[in-house]
Amino acid sequence: MRKARLGQQADLDDTTQHFASSPRRTNAGDPSYLGYWSREEILNFLKELLESERIGVTAYAAIGRTADSQVADLAFESELAQAAICILLKKEMAARGGANIIRRKRTTAVPNSDCSFGRTIGFASRNQARLADMIEEAVLNIFDSKLNAKLMYLLLLHRKQVEQLETFVT
Repeated sequence: MRKARLGQQADLDDTTQHFASSPRRTNAGDPSYLGYWSREEILNFLKELLESERIGVTAYAAIGRTADSQVADLAFESELAQAAICILLKKEMAARGGANIIRRKRTTAVPNSDCSFGRTIGFASRNQARLADMIEEAVLNIFDSKLNAKLMYLLLLHRKQVEQLETFVT
């Protein structure tokens, strides 16, 4: 009986676990293996974010043209912040090998100078809220603490800008 038990134990010891290969030829050390975005997905996000940030620059410029001098000064500060964000995003894309996808895309989504102050503020506020939502969702999918720290800073900036824009219409 003891010999039979040893035989069974030996059979169990001989059994090894083999893990199934992961999809897209990733390994357990790869962040995308754990459900995080791949390098290409991060670059696509950064490109989309850059295009939306450029819309924000133009939206704040439109506010500056339609507002009184005190609001125009605040809009100019925000416009400069948006431009700095664009530069930061370009550097992040270049550092990740995505310099070739950085292209200036003209958009016609920004209100023209004939729009009222209220409509221009509303557009800018919606754009900033959309940017904040994009960033908030992306942080959960990116396995890069340095990039996430920068994105969290941008998230806070955009949330602050939304609050600021809301004070202009009240």
